[in-house]
Amino acid sequence: MNDVKARDIMSEAVHQVSPRMNLIDLEHDLSAQRISGAPVVEQGKVVGIVSRSDIDRVLAQERARSAAAATFYGGGEGPGDAPDPTGAALEALRTLCVQDVMTKDVISVAPDDPVAAVARLMRDRRIHRVLVVDDGQLCGIVTALDIVGVVAERS
Repeated sequence: MNDVKARDIMSEAVHQVSPRMNLIDLEHDLSAQRISGAPVVEQGKVVGIVSRSDIDRVLAQERARSAAAATFYGGGEGPGDAPDPTGAALEALRTLCVQDVMTKDVISVAPDDPVAAVARLMRDRRIHRVLVVDDGQLCGIVTALDIVGVVAERS
């Protein structure tokens, strides 16, 4: 597998998102594209990467924060008196932007890096996608499914 390079299996058409996109629009965008994450690009430069895991993390934090507030404040007499964890989570999705939740430390590989090295990097860093960057420019993306495809073809 060392003869196969990142450039051989990467997708060149990379869907990108803006750092100012709100999280509801991000969720709709990822669903429409049928992807779980995307590079965040501003003025042609990669400034981060964002995934559904980032959205899930925000939702969990907001629900926990709201539940803690409900416990602290006692919840009142009726169901409408306690903070609503779902409402708080939805409000976070409306008000937070991609730049608030994205990973800024982007892990990337070079086009000529061997696929085996790319696979080890993804395994070691526990990531599902890695950007392929050449001279600071985004030229593609390798996903876990791309790696699986190489293994399946070689078997």
